[in-house]
Amino acid sequence: MADGAPVTRSSRFLSGFSFGLANQVLTLVVGLFLTPFLLRHLGQSDLGMWLVASSLMGYLGLLDLGVAALLPRETAYAAGRNPERPLPAVADVFGQALQIALLQLPLVAVGALLLLPLLPESGEKLLYPFLMVLGTFVLIFPLRLFQAVLSGLQDLRFLGILQTVSWAAGTAASIGLVLANAGLFAVAAGWVVTQGLSALACLWRLRTAYPEALPRKLPKLSMEGIRSWLSRSLWITVSNVAQLLRLGTDVVIIGKLLGPEAVVPFTCTAKLVSVLSNAPQLVLSSAQPALAELRMSSNKERITEVASALERLTLFVSGAVFCGVLSINEGFVLEWVGAEQYGGLGLTLLFLTSMLLRHFCLSVNTCLFCFGHERRLALTAITDGAVTLVAMWTGVYLAGWKGAALAPIIGICTVSLPMNLSLFARDTGRSVGQVLRNLAPWAVRCAAVAALSLGITMVLAPRGFPLLTLAGALVGGVYLFIMSPLLFQGTLGTYVRPRLEALRARFVSARGGGRLGTG
Repeated sequence: MADGAPVTRSSRFLSGFSFGLANQVLTLVVGLFLTPFLLRHLGQSDLGMWLVASSLMGYLGLLDLGVAALLPRETAYAAGRNPERPLPAVADVFGQALQIALLQLPLVAVGALLLLPLLPESGEKLLYPFLMVLGTFVLIFPLRLFQAVLSGLQDLRFLGILQTVSWAAGTAASIGLVLANAGLFAVAAGWVVTQGLSALACLWRLRTAYPEALPRKLPKLSMEGIRSWLSRSLWITVSNVAQLLRLGTDVVIIGKLLGPEAVVPFTCTAKLVSVLSNAPQLVLSSAQPALAELRMSSNKERITEVASALERLTLFVSGAVFCGVLSINEGFVLEWVGAEQYGGLGLTLLFLTSMLLRHFCLSVNTCLFCFGHERRLALTAITDGAVTLVAMWTGVYLAGWKGAALAPIIGICTVSLPMNLSLFARDTGRSVGQVLRNLAPWAVRCAAVAALSLGITMVLAPRGFPLLTLAGALVGGVYLFIMSPLLFQGTLGTYVRPRLEALRARFVSARGGGRLGTG
């Protein structure tokens, strides 16, 4: 069992990552149609208001006080501590979290209503659609825990498929209602369909695949038990507040200071970055339950090796996004929604630099979270968030869009990286210098490909989707050729080589079978 566990963990990780990545590609492809469609049918002002409302929805997730965010790790811990009978142990943890969620419902209802004053001043048409979203969130609030348990059980293949299906259903509902002239109710209804379908499907999955993980009755939970949960989950809430301050307030501030119409060019310029940046984040979120389980069953040296491999893989994917988007973003936005919705090369570079720094920081933070440093991460994150918020408000006032994009970089470089990198180095038995030196081979290669990408966008300026596809393929091929040796080094190589060998064997077998069939 011990020998097979790492293979099982890596298989589940790769399965979940593959489906999640496919969903991101599908989201991007459909988004090519959906944004111009909404611009045409809703208008720039209404679409800008919905984008502001979408950012406000991020605050809804704070109302669970971090319980749903903590549950995947606690589920993995319970399974790791009880390898012989993991599901009954998970059921006990799940029951505790569900009881806390039910106790939180009145607070959630009040908190949802407190978001109403944050709507744009000109957003009267948005009021009733937004109330529909808030009501749905309150109704399905406890059901969000079902997905958290499945994530902790590392049923990532199912969650990846469900994410695609529920998103597609919500998108289809929005398109149909927009064509029926439902206005902002259409996009609100799409959100409701996506969230409701996801919650109900996760309940079905637990009942059919993991019935022992469902508590037969809610366990007795003392005040001490509640305090134990909230003492850990509240730090996650603080971190989530900081995340919203860093990444979820730019649209709100731009809408307030520059107007809802100014939101659309900002988000259109960031579209490729925001969608494709989910791929490195998917690496981290898919690996988190396995890291937590590994912590309960492996020594510190093994955890350090896996953490280093995760860091390298995250930066490999993030660097690919940086170089690819840099080469095609201008042409992409111009072809997609027109020149009036493009914020410029400088804004694109700021978005990409912020993304790359944030992914490195997140790879460090994911490991620290699995090592149990919620409190330190939360304090660092809220400080980062406060610095970013002040810089963003000042930046938008002085420099418009570029000020909003620069603010997260200031927060990362002055707060998060210095504070968390030192703790990560200590926990993994290395110095900060060693951690950074390990990144040098990747950084040099990435800078070289980025220079090629910058030359393509400034000199060749590809236009039209065929030329953009060709430019992206060229940059991607060069990046893969230069970076691929790094995938086969160290611990990461021990995970990559068997997977590539399995793919090669499957390909050879398929070719051989084809020849036999034709003969």
